Amino acid sequence: MEEGKPLCLARLKVVLDGQRVGYAVQESGRVRHLGLRIAPETGLVVSAPRGVREPTVRAFLLQHRRWILRWVHRLNGRAATPRRWPYGPRVFVRGEPHAVLVRQASAVGVTQTPDGRLLVSVRTWSLEGARRSLRRWLTAEASRALGEQVAARSAEMGLQPRRVYIRSLRSGWGFCWPGGSLSFNYRLIMAPPMALDYVVVHELAHLRERSHSPRFWALVARHAPAYTEAKRWLRAFGPALDV
Repeated sequence: MEEGKPLCLARLKVVLDGQRVGYAVQESGRVRHLGLRIAPETGLVVSAPRGVREPTVRAFLLQHRRWILRWVHRLNGRAATPRRWPYGPRVFVRGEPHAVLVRQASAVGVTQTPDGRLLVSVRTWSLEGARRSLRRWLTAEASRALGEQVAARSAEMGLQPRRVYIRSLRSGWGFCWPGGSLSFNYRLIMAPPMALDYVVVHELAHLRERSHSPRFWALVARHAPAYTEAKRWLRAFGPALDV
C-alpha cells in the first residue's frame, strides 16, 4: 500500500518487536478514535475513522504492541478456528476453502473457478457490496443443494415436508415448524456435504418425532450413521461459516 493512502478493510502486516502480525483496518463513519479487538474468528482488527492514514495506524499498533502480542500468543496456543472472510483470506464452500478475489466489473456476481477461487465482481469496490454478492451466491447454491438433498432424503425416509425455506438464521442450522415446514440456514452450503446431509436428516426426523427422544436419535442414526462426526464439525467450525 502506498504511503499516505486511505485504508480500506484488507489484510495487512506489521512487525511488532520482531514478530510479524496480521491485522485488518475497518473504517466507519461512526468511529471517532482508533480501537483494537482480537478474537479467533477475526484476528486483530483496528477500528478507525474514515480517511485514516497508514502511518497513523502503524504508530497506534506500535504503541499497543505489548497488549497485541500478549493476546496473539494466547490465541496461538488455542485450537485453531478458521477466520471469517475478510479477516481470513478464504471462504468455505462445501467444506473446502476458497480464496476470494474482489474485482470491479460492469456485471455483479460470483464465479467459482476450478482452482478453488471465488471471483466476486462488484461495480464499485466496497466490503459490503462484496459481502452481499457472496451471500446471494451462497444462498442460491444452498437452495439448490438443500432442495436436492431434501427431495432425496424425503423419498428415502418416507417423510414429506410441507414447504422448505432457505434463510439466514440467527442461530441454529435448521428448524422444523409445527405445520410441517422446514427452514435451513443458507450457511450450510459452506459446511462439508456430510454436515449438510445430517441437518437435513435431523429436521426431517422431527416430522415424525418432535422431541430429541431415543426414538428420534435412532431414526437419525439409521439414515445418517456418521451424524456424531457432523455434529462435532459444526460445533468446532460453525462460528467461522459466515461472510
